[in-house]
Amino acid sequence: MITTISLEWFLRILCAALMGACIGYERHYSSKDAGIRTHAIVAMSSALLMIVSKYGFFEYGNDDSARVAAQIVSGTGFLGAGIIFVRHDVIQGLTTAAGIWATSAIGMAFGSGLYEFGVFCGLMVLLIQLVFRGVFFLNAPKTTMKIRLFLKTEASIRPIVDKLRSIGYSTANNRVFSADDGWCLETEISTHMNAEPMKIIECLEKEDMIIHAEIQAR
Repeated sequence: MITTISLEWFLRILCAALMGACIGYERHYSSKDAGIRTHAIVAMSSALLMIVSKYGFFEYGNDDSARVAAQIVSGTGFLGAGIIFVRHDVIQGLTTAAGIWATSAIGMAFGSGLYEFGVFCGLMVLLIQLVFRGVFFLNAPKTTMKIRLFLKTEASIRPIVDKLRSIGYSTANNRVFSADDGWCLETEISTHMNAEPMKIIECLEKEDMIIHAEIQAR
């Protein structure tokens, strides 16, 4: 039977899931792997576990609400660790992992009935991710990577270099030589450290004149 108290608990879980979805939408918009579903589930689960921790053990005469809640923090940390990885000497996923950890804390706040703190912290996470992402990108140090592009015989080098510059990557030390199926262009591109190298490759391989693109080890 659904009681007034049960409805209150349902509302806590719903609010947590909605706030998690909002945070996840920003990550999804930024093309991150952990998006709306992940953040919504983390927030909802944290709220549910908080409710279970606070109210689920009264019948056993033990109302230690910290027992289950304490495990949410470590459990979410383990989930976040799976998002952090190193690709081509660039650490990626730190912000998303921190966001998931913060989302679990927001879910715990809603689960505890602290709606105002959940809403406030959720908005703060969104503000930090949206505002400081742009500031970091403008002021971030740059890294240089060398890429090799295999081009078709009829390909022209200039449009390829212009394409790299048009998507925001400066080029240097261009070297062209013949390859089995056409031409090969080696170039060094400078980009911000939070750029994802494989997305550069995916973008370039969509060009008709490019047969294959790869990043060379430095």
